[in-house]
Amino acid sequence: MRFRPALRQLTTMASPAREPERIAALDGVRGVAILLVLVMHGLYIGPFVEHAFLLSGYARVACLGWCGVDVFFVLSGFLITGILVRSKGGPGYFRNFYARRTLRIFPLYYLVVALVLFVLPRPGLAPGADVLPTSGDVAHLLYYQNWWFALERADVAFPLKITWSLAIEEQFYLLWPALVALVSTRALRAVCVAVILAAIALRFWLLDQGFVNTHFLTPCRLDALALGALLAVTPSPRAWLGYAATAAGVVGLLTTAFVGGESIPESVVQQRWGLLAALSLGGGLLILARQPTALQPLFRFSPLRSLGKYSYCIYLTHMLVIEALVACLRAMGPQRLAALSQTLSPLGVVIAFTLAAVCCSWLLAFVSYHAFERWFLGLKRHFPAGQ
Repeated sequence: MRFRPALRQLTTMASPAREPERIAALDGVRGVAILLVLVMHGLYIGPFVEHAFLLSGYARVACLGWCGVDVFFVLSGFLITGILVRSKGGPGYFRNFYARRTLRIFPLYYLVVALVLFVLPRPGLAPGADVLPTSGDVAHLLYYQNWWFALERADVAFPLKITWSLAIEEQFYLLWPALVALVSTRALRAVCVAVILAAIALRFWLLDQGFVNTHFLTPCRLDALALGALLAVTPSPRAWLGYAATAAGVVGLLTTAFVGGESIPESVVQQRWGLLAALSLGGGLLILARQPTALQPLFRFSPLRSLGKYSYCIYLTHMLVIEALVACLRAMGPQRLAALSQTLSPLGVVIAFTLAAVCCSWLLAFVSYHAFERWFLGLKRHFPAGQ
């Protein structure tokens, strides 16, 4: 009996490091992030409501939903860096990381991109017409569409407008594992701080030079990813800092919308000041999710966590869902649309449309996860993380 504790300790030391348990609250943060994005894109019903509504307080606040992307960036930096630090020095460090990322991201991404670019009809093209790959198609296939958006300023198929953020994350994944492998944890903290400051400084400098697409450029968006990485390699800050950062982010975003005058992410005021507020919001929510705070019930709220669990597919496909819902509205005809507008206020129409988009996007993501993605995710067992 007396030897059992020692035997248990020896067995634990000899066994491979286990993958850390999923932090349930982080799914809630993902749920918040994807909900913010869906609320913003619910405004695409704009042509079916009074134009004055698009200038209302609700529309201004809803347009701030782009900050959900920054929350995703902070989470990605945190989770990816944590995995890399735990795996550092172990066998298959690069192989396991890139294999797991490939299995998680590529199957669904390339399925959706292929459908949009080569299968679904494109506006302005006759059915059955030959479609030759364009520079934009190549950019999407090789994950550099964010640079294409920023430098070419070209239009893109509506359902793929949101994929620029996925390209930024993929480019981050290319460089960050090597950096984590090369430097110590202490040096990594210094690197994170330097990247945060450099990204902010570069945004301001480019905007001063008249370049107004900084929100698409990878070097200009690394501050959120680096902040998440910094939180992964430092002791979890106290809850009061999370509350302060979250409050500062919310107040900052609302101030840019109502005092600065514009909410859309393409505006200079949002690229200059809104991104700083979104950075604070993302960091604050991550800190609070890791602490036993009063917000834990929110982060652990089952519907919100479910949205978070399926957030990748929801994010990637929700524009297709919105496009389909808008097509259904157009098919109703002007008389039925007029009757609908008399039944519901413009705000009611937008909220109903947004709820429909949320529910349909979740349902599609649920089916995708269990019928398609799960098969690829099961292969990750051959490439253990954190070892």
